[in-house]
Amino acid sequence: MKYIRKIVISALLLLVILASNQAEARESTAYTYTISVDGEWIRTQDAYLPGQVYLKGFGMSKPSDLFIKDNIIYIADTGNGRIVIFNPQTNEVSTIGEGVLKGPRGIFVHDNGKIYVADYDAESVFVLSRDGTVEMKITRPESYLFSEGSRFKPTNVAVTKGGIIFVVGEGSYEGIMQFSQEGEFQGYYAANTTRITFLEKIQELIFTQEQLNRLFKRTPLAIQNIDITDNDLLYSVTQDANVSYSWREAEESEGNNVKLHNLAGQDILNTSGDMIDEWNFVDVAEGQYDNCYALTYTGLINEYDNEGNLIFSFGGRAVSSERNGLFTYAAAIDLDDNGFIYVLDSERALIQMFYPTEYAVLTHKAISELKSGNYLESEATWAALLKLNGMSRIAHNGYGKTLYLQQNYKEAMKHFKIANNKAYYSESFWEIRDAWINKYIGPVLIILAAVYLGRMFWKHIYRKKNKKIQKARNAPKLLEDILYIFNFIKHPIDSFYYVKRGQKGTVLSASVLYLITFVIFMCDRLFRGFIFNHTSSKDVSILYVMALFFIPCFLWVIGNYMVSSINEGEGKLRIVYIGTAYAMAPYTILTPFVLILTYILTLNEAFYINFIWYFSLAWSGILIFLGIMEIHNYTFKDAVKNVLLTIFFMAMAITAFAVLYIIWGQVIDFINQVAGEATYRALY
Repeated sequence: MKYIRKIVISALLLLVILASNQAEARESTAYTYTISVDGEWIRTQDAYLPGQVYLKGFGMSKPSDLFIKDNIIYIADTGNGRIVIFNPQTNEVSTIGEGVLKGPRGIFVHDNGKIYVADYDAESVFVLSRDGTVEMKITRPESYLFSEGSRFKPTNVAVTKGGIIFVVGEGSYEGIMQFSQEGEFQGYYAANTTRITFLEKIQELIFTQEQLNRLFKRTPLAIQNIDITDNDLLYSVTQDANVSYSWREAEESEGNNVKLHNLAGQDILNTSGDMIDEWNFVDVAEGQYDNCYALTYTGLINEYDNEGNLIFSFGGRAVSSERNGLFTYAAAIDLDDNGFIYVLDSERALIQMFYPTEYAVLTHKAISELKSGNYLESEATWAALLKLNGMSRIAHNGYGKTLYLQQNYKEAMKHFKIANNKAYYSESFWEIRDAWINKYIGPVLIILAAVYLGRMFWKHIYRKKNKKIQKARNAPKLLEDILYIFNFIKHPIDSFYYVKRGQKGTVLSASVLYLITFVIFMCDRLFRGFIFNHTSSKDVSILYVMALFFIPCFLWVIGNYMVSSINEGEGKLRIVYIGTAYAMAPYTILTPFVLILTYILTLNEAFYINFIWYFSLAWSGILIFLGIMEIHNYTFKDAVKNVLLTIFFMAMAITAFAVLYIIWGQVIDFINQVAGEATYRALY
């Protein structure tokens, strides 16, 4: 009996140990990720951990939505045509709406106790009392403002404190439907915009309206779901496959899939349209710190701050087995008064709760302190977060903002640069520059005036005209030819004439100018000031930049000469080579000034940089065109034809090279496979 007792006790202890290990495994499923300072996803400390599971086995059928009011959970039990009301504190469950609702998909509970239900199958929005009595029913609007071809299939509803009702409908591309407190249709709100490609813009200029109607059926993306804030602003989520997964991709994207709309329907969450988001969002919920939580149907939860910056990303899909913290098909998300997150799993018909860890609490504390103006406390909290994760982009942003608001602009710039936050870096730099100007503007003006007067004195008193001429005559021929580039700014046609006759410019001087222009091009592309630099030298190869410059130049010179040879052009290959180098004079001369300005100006003055840069390109293009007319002795019409044929030649050459590269790669692979097979057979 003693041995049996020992065996039983040992077995029980083993079961307890295994059970505790299983519990720990469940807690580690909802890994937390954030964006690093390098713009990559990194795993960070757990921000949220899975907690209780509610209503498992209760009998819900394909529930679609949940709403939490005063810590009471309301669930749209779609398959059973009812609303489930659940108190997680007491585990009390009740239902309303049986016999009235057909397929409720969206639910909202107002401060006055009324329950608004978007019923997809009944094609209505019901307003119910707490006991389930129907107080109002909104059906398909008869208003002329409602599109004739549109169906009224409500999927979600939200209501302002004043009683304005917003309804999301399936396929409602016109936007969110807006109703008055009495249920009268008032129009559409916050519609998504369509994206038009460059080719479509050209086709719009050429095609008739009938052709455009046949060719394009442009409909904006329909809004998937909404949530309303305490300030009666509206969050919305949209599903779109063209999304950004890192800040590098986000900089080139258009629009966001998570939006916060003001009274005019405009997105004020992230106006630059470069949020890091997902394509398959199904719901969004307001947080307690001007933040929001967006949910995908795969169970991924993204938390964003009030500027659309990603704070945390956690959750996910249960693939091989049902695990706490993962989902089969997530449908809705909401928060209770304690900041606990509740997610509805439609497939498993249950609710999972997440609770914040100390790391999330500390992050929210830093955000709250920054918002309330407690900058010293906020600085200390952000500093503590940086000690926990020095690679966190959101932490560097928060710490930089705290320093900025304390007027510690120099230190703030360091953290904004680490976080790649160009907007706040620009603001900090503006403050530093403004202080510098106010301090040194007087001495700087005096020095500039002295330099100017000294130059004038030197020019008119001590320098003789014949000495200037003698100095120019004694200048080296190569240097003289290189400096001749400035004549193309003042007298382009005469300058091309002298180049054509061989009196000015040589192949050597042109080659030097190509090298100088390339260096300027490389510096402009890789070494602009941080505010205006969109390409890092760490991410781009010098060989790539060389190819980007020299290949178009080479193809242009060869193509232009070949096209002119068969179109009675008079220019020789040498002259085309030299003339093209000199024609880039505006870009070569003006771009260094642009490069300098990128270290002096801020985003508010970006217009000047963009104007000078595009102006230099346009001016260079005009000089190239004038050079073609002068070198080949072409009329305007012939020059246009020559330019178009040259561009066509360049496009065909690049296409042919790409095809040959692909074919050659396949040939090499084939040879390697044959050689490998022959070697294998010879040895074995």
